[in-house]
Amino acid sequence: MAKEEITQLRKTGLADLILSKEIFSKEGSIKTVSCRGEHLCSFFNSHDHTCRIYHSRPFECELYPFLLTRKEGRMAVYVHLMCPFIQQKRATQDFDDYVVYLKKFFQEQEVLAFLKRNPDLASDYSDYQEELEYFFILPF
Repeated sequence: MAKEEITQLRKTGLADLILSKEIFSKEGSIKTVSCRGEHLCSFFNSHDHTCRIYHSRPFECELYPFLLTRKEGRMAVYVHLMCPFIQQKRATQDFDDYVVYLKKFFQEQEVLAFLKRNPDLASDYSDYQEELEYFFILPF
């Protein structure tokens, strides 16, 4: 989670609710919880399949199943192939259209400025390379 997102949560009064649950790793990533043999986001409500913080979710959550990591020393976009939605949609035109949209999104000055201010959003997924597919490097 970006530091400025935490600041914004504090302004809305949600920081204590979200951050007090010790669900973030020391690197700032959301920890997963084990549920019926799967690892799910700590904010996922398995009873009704909703996100408990949907309206205040961090940038990383908005982006998922696409992920930011490093490639050749630069920030890059990958997709998480283990996501059930991606497994259904990967070979469709809708998916290809969304990748085109993402490329445009990541060229917007506001988005690039946000990512430059928050370089830690590019997490280390080196242990999960077999679950990821590379798409593009960001233009900075």
